[in-house]
Amino acid sequence: MQLPPPSIPRSRSAGQPLWTFFLTPAAVLLGSLVIAAAVWFASDDEGGSATSGVLAAPGGASSPAPAVTGTTAAGNSTPTDVLDAFLGYAGQLSLNQEAFKQCLGDTESAAVINTHLQRGSQLGVNGTPTFFINNKKIVGAQPSAVFDEVIAAELKGSPTSLDGYSATIKQLAASNPPRFEIVASKVDVSDAFIEGNPAARVMIAEFSDFQCPFCKQWVDATLKRTRAQLGNDVALAFLHFPIVQIHPNAGKASLAAVCAGEQGKFSQMHDILFSRQNEWAKLPSN
Repeated sequence: MQLPPPSIPRSRSAGQPLWTFFLTPAAVLLGSLVIAAAVWFASDDEGGSATSGVLAAPGGASSPAPAVTGTTAAGNSTPTDVLDAFLGYAGQLSLNQEAFKQCLGDTESAAVINTHLQRGSQLGVNGTPTFFINNKKIVGAQPSAVFDEVIAAELKGSPTSLDGYSATIKQLAASNPPRFEIVASKVDVSDAFIEGNPAARVMIAEFSDFQCPFCKQWVDATLKRTRAQLGNDVALAFLHFPIVQIHPNAGKASLAAVCAGEQGKFSQMHDILFSRQNEWAKLPSN
């Protein structure tokens, strides 16, 4: 499925977006210049209603997520909209609710998301998930064995050619478009959330979309194994690439993760958002 022509972003699409993986590079590049994370402007009154707006930009099994049970912030057993769901998740993580809501309404909170979108587009990211293991680009939710092989090769000295890689990786490199490439340099992850040592010899930079089913597939199948390798030598950086033209709630989810990160709970919110993707992805914005 290809993206429609870029337009002013909207909080909801005309219908439920279809699952997709490959997107035309031009559409993503142009779209990223106007894509924005949705920002909720919450009322100062406790329990007050919230409205949604848009801030335009300038230009596999996971480790167990915290259980999300009980009622939402609004007191319902089932969330009624996206904000209600995310406030419920924030409550389960024991976040300061007022600080979380204030963060959702702060335009600065969206800046890093827009920056990551533009950075990914400049690097040729045209679908999610896309990974850069140092300067090795892997496109898609590939099997964990692919990641294991590339990580091991980087620890041994970062190959400069396909020589020595397995037939599987050579096949990925030969696909059209290629799903494995050796690129010029590493990705800037200085503003990303990082698990592991930020100065690790191997940095896995992941461009991801919380509403993307293929990103969830990678989380479910591979993230637990990858996390087991993290430490002084291997680290994982998360970069936001919400494609709101087809995943209308993805920008909001990125914003919720950023705001949870402000209280030291990014990875916990990350895990909840993916484990509960089927719950919040179809909810209305307000």
